[in-house]
Amino acid sequence: MIKPQVSSFLKSPYFLIFVGVLFLDVFTKQWAAVNQVNLTVIDNFFYLSYSRNTGAAWSILNTQQVLLAWISFLVGIGFGYYYLFNFKHYRILNHLASTLFLSGTWGNFIDRAFFPEGVIDFLSFHFGTYIFPTFNVADSALTIGVILFLVASFVEKEV
Repeated sequence: MIKPQVSSFLKSPYFLIFVGVLFLDVFTKQWAAVNQVNLTVIDNFFYLSYSRNTGAAWSILNTQQVLLAWISFLVGIGFGYYYLFNFKHYRILNHLASTLFLSGTWGNFIDRAFFPEGVIDFLSFHFGTYIFPTFNVADSALTIGVILFLVASFVEKEV
């Protein structure tokens, strides 16, 4: 019987990346919330601006916190299981993509499941008059993970 490669993952640097990104996400969100952060980092470009989002990206499914928590949970469990099952067959880009994707998924799940006010966002970029939707470390990890999956699909061959 084929088993998930949990012990291989726990001994790998990818586990440290997963834990590190998840910790950074939780820590920075709590820091932003406790301090109600509102700082200019680079005027007219980058701000730290505390806000809450009860939806997903760009406030899609706004107020559907429970549904989004379940989706995050199911994706985290399902994809995590798939990743652990195939752990030894992955190459570096897919490992990094999976690790970032999972840490971002679980980071936002924590907010959705335990904070009815919504996911904590605090990274805000302005491009002229356009203000990009505020986001957090988990959102960044998810986005980078998806981009790495796309890159890996073009550059890595199956084993």
